[in-house]
Amino acid sequence: MKRIIMMLLVGGVLTIAMLLPEPEVVVIPAVTTTVPDTEPSVHAFALCPWASTEGSLAGLLAVLAPDDASATLTFPSAGEIRDTQKLNLEGLAGVTFDLGELPFEGQMPSVVEFTADASAGVLAYGDRMLAGAGCASSVPKIWMLPGGSTRPGDTLELQLFNPFPEDARVTVVMTNETDFEPEPSLEAITVNALSWRTFDIAALLPLRESLSAIIEVEKGVVIPAFLQIGPEDQALWTGVDRAETWEFPLVATGGLDASLVLANPTSLAVTYSIDRFGTKTSELDFLGGTVEAGKHVRIRLRDLLTEPSGFQVRADGLLGGVIVGESEQARAVTAGTPTLAESWLIPGLGSLPDAQHELWILNTSAEQVTVTYAALNENGTDRSGKVAVAAGSVHRIVLPVTDASGVFVEATAPITVGAAMIRGAAVAYLSPVPLP
Repeated sequence: MKRIIMMLLVGGVLTIAMLLPEPEVVVIPAVTTTVPDTEPSVHAFALCPWASTEGSLAGLLAVLAPDDASATLTFPSAGEIRDTQKLNLEGLAGVTFDLGELPFEGQMPSVVEFTADASAGVLAYGDRMLAGAGCASSVPKIWMLPGGSTRPGDTLELQLFNPFPEDARVTVVMTNETDFEPEPSLEAITVNALSWRTFDIAALLPLRESLSAIIEVEKGVVIPAFLQIGPEDQALWTGVDRAETWEFPLVATGGLDASLVLANPTSLAVTYSIDRFGTKTSELDFLGGTVEAGKHVRIRLRDLLTEPSGFQVRADGLLGGVIVGESEQARAVTAGTPTLAESWLIPGLGSLPDAQHELWILNTSAEQVTVTYAALNENGTDRSGKVAVAAGSVHRIVLPVTDASGVFVEATAPITVGAAMIRGAAVAYLSPVPLP
């Protein structure tokens, strides 16, 4: 596959350098075109390719920061900025912005710019629907979007968001589990400046059990996302970069059947091995196999897991990976993480008072780790707790948190973190963000 050179030209200047046992319940007491004065940090911006207040949906955008920070929210559409909002955070804190307060409704991709390290995520919910995703803080040359499906009763939409004031061009390559899916309408796509395009993949490629997308950015910047819409619930997930090692702290919860999807964008086959870390036991080389060049594998996990588990995937080449959770009523998808960190922010976790909020901690090291967590709102930390996570294990905590903008997690050694919200039969997997 040809190598794509991605260019960011904004007025000639870069703007931003761009089953389960009963859970343990722990009670816890604007797009700019100016040059910044200093080199922005890795989390100085967040690009959110989808949010919506369409119909009966309500939408939230959560912003978290470990220190003092200001955030500028801009909402581009059809080449213009529809609205701009400003938020301020003092110290370790979080703010939730209700998208229903905007003077328009429907789809509303957004750009969030920060004055310091911060993160953002979006949440959409309705009577029987719950979906959430993180906002991208990097712009890789090749994006991976594994885990889609166009089975009967499901709709799959591809969202391509261009947050910058120049047109972008991308090519999307679709694959099933055994072969490529040629689709001329997805070649050399132009996404106009400050705008987005939505493609109905179910109409283009119907009745596919499993579909993944490789998005090659030829010019400009595009942030891709999949929206999987079932009969009642839907799932939202943003594209991922490629890596040789992935960790999945959250594999199965909320009564969903889980699948691990690994996609290979390279021109060579990639061999992988999966280590499983449970609440009681662990298994090295639990599963293994090969992902052929340009293809993906979908591993059904329903009959393979006997306890809550997290995964570590080790590969001899670059892969992208997600966990897909499904039931008759619910859809949820979350990307893995290639990054271990001692501190994490989880935008949106704790934001709905009538939902169950789950925090998952994966410790793949040989030593016990002490983890502290705290709910965040605009006044700072609200409720906090502490837990010891044994070496080579996963730990789940149900947080009795309401009216929070998110959760801050800090550990005595590098870990990975997952998060879920369960509201009735609907489930959303959220996107924790590692702090540098």
